[in-house]
Amino acid sequence: MPPSSSRVAVIYNPIKVGADEIRRRTESRAARHGWTDPLFYETTEDDPGTGQAAAAVSEGAGLVIACGGDGTIRSVARGLLGSTIPMGVVPLGTGNLLARNLEIPLDAVDRALFVAMSGRTTSIDLGEVTYTDGEGESHDDVFLVMLGAGMDADMIAGTDDQLKARVGWLAYVGAFANTLLRGHRIKVEYSIDRNPQVYTKARTLLVANCGMLQGGMVLLPAAQIDDGKLDVMALRAKGPLEWAQAGAVLAKHTVSHRIQGIRGTTAQAEDRERRQTSAVDFRQGIRMRAQILEKPAAFQIDGEDCGQVTEFSARITNRGLKVRVAN
Repeated sequence: MPPSSSRVAVIYNPIKVGADEIRRRTESRAARHGWTDPLFYETTEDDPGTGQAAAAVSEGAGLVIACGGDGTIRSVARGLLGSTIPMGVVPLGTGNLLARNLEIPLDAVDRALFVAMSGRTTSIDLGEVTYTDGEGESHDDVFLVMLGAGMDADMIAGTDDQLKARVGWLAYVGAFANTLLRGHRIKVEYSIDRNPQVYTKARTLLVANCGMLQGGMVLLPAAQIDDGKLDVMALRAKGPLEWAQAGAVLAKHTVSHRIQGIRGTTAQAEDRERRQTSAVDFRQGIRMRAQILEKPAAFQIDGEDCGQVTEFSARITNRGLKVRVAN
């Protein structure tokens, strides 16, 4: 069936929100904003959104709305690969990382549906990742916000699901403190584009498409969601002195990118300074490859625990996904 600009499809995680509310609010909003023939798809444990998104495209949907947590939204985006159909986002998870970076209303189904159905379409970068797990099996996936190996993934794996359901993103605080005290540095080799390979011991190796985390914390201010670049950060701090140094560098990194001024040689000097810091290292590129040495490390994609990893590669497609945002 050829795509229709007026048909809307909604893909939702039934665990996050009741089907009746999604259907009722979608039908009400669709009637007011000129969208027709609503299609509804529930995610399953075996297929969290990819197959449903592909089915919506084949049914001629002109807009596909993903309702759920970051895992659901990422899966729907994967199903839209290669299409020009925009994705709307109704965030119903704990982290809601993409929604935070796109300034989409959180935990408000009707307001988020309003943005999806009446907002404007823009294009954002889409990351693709291939990784080998601890059992030697290869996996392909996409990411919209960031992926990482090491401390950040340990934190996500160590966060209690019931506590997340009660207090939301604050549940990560305890897990972070525990990981900070007990976590180890991983040995890793990585390279970006055609640059020389880097060997380091890092608390975490992050690869970001955009930089805002839970609670509005901006970890990587230089990571812009539509600049066609990956931002790679190796956090290498050990001991109180280097942790303090890392904090100072991250704070300076934040301030320097909030103040929009003349970039030129000053920015290049700042970049060199950051790369020479023993506690934290920033780099940018289109492609990267990493190998974890000695033993597998914990791995996460867009805040979802992906088990253990021995190697991974990632690349960015500039403006590879269309999304709906507020006017």
